[in-house]
Amino acid sequence: MNGIIDQFLRTYQGRLKPSTYLDYRSILKHHISHFENFEDLNLGLEEYLAALAISGKRKNNIISAIRSFVSWARRREIWNGTLYEIPRFRWRGSKIKPLSPEEARLIMAYAPFPYRDYFQFAILTGVRTGEALGLRFDDFDLVKRRVSIRRANSCGQMVTTKTKAGERDVPLLRPIWEVYQRRRQANELDSPWFFYSAHPKGGIISRQALRKAWKAILGAFDIDPRPLYATRHTFASLSIAAGEDPLWVAKTMGHSRPDQLFLEYASYLEEVKPDGEKIIELVLGRQSLMRVVP
Repeated sequence: MNGIIDQFLRTYQGRLKPSTYLDYRSILKHHISHFENFEDLNLGLEEYLAALAISGKRKNNIISAIRSFVSWARRREIWNGTLYEIPRFRWRGSKIKPLSPEEARLIMAYAPFPYRDYFQFAILTGVRTGEALGLRFDDFDLVKRRVSIRRANSCGQMVTTKTKAGERDVPLLRPIWEVYQRRRQANELDSPWFFYSAHPKGGIISRQALRKAWKAILGAFDIDPRPLYATRHTFASLSIAAGEDPLWVAKTMGHSRPDQLFLEYASYLEEVKPDGEKIIELVLGRQSLMRVVP
């Protein structure tokens, strides 16, 4: 089975993004290689997955990778059987809580250099981490006041954006322009990468360093832990709460349709958006029409 797995990985390495390829390799090497053949895999997979002490989401990811592997083997006529249909495992995803406006301001004001630049940029644009780390200085158009998102950094390699809609232009708002100016002036090594590393060898700042700085600044202000990706959720939820045009927000974030924005982020607004106030102001005005009857 190991030889077949290696052949599959060689075939798919150029078709998958680096992060997806590494995940497929991990799944096949750790969970599939101990099956002697496809028949054993077909008969024993469901029981094997049921016994694993991992989340239902991870089990479903394993099933998805195995289906791709088996489909490839069938096309190559390595195996002619049919993979048994395994029902998806139940799982309850944990919500990524966005930062409150006060928490966002603290992080953007007091995070140490150079991480403050990244956090400020990510919170005010909603870009994905890989998209931000794929930015070059020449992606900034200072005349038209926009930033072109055309690539992403995945496991140290430059790839296309997650979706076609991900290729977009983000407005160069004043705070983002200020970040650009700071990074341009501090770029002593003349790196082409916007989020360059301060290491003498240059390169791009690492995700590991960003995560470490993120964890430290959250702890310093006693903010509940959340992943680095929460910067994107923060931009979405605060933009909607502030009354920004949903079409603009969706386009800025790289969503192809605005309904995706509400489906994914609407539930995060409960603690940010003062629901009910606008209808009262609309119907009754700023002052109540009720009068006290003596």
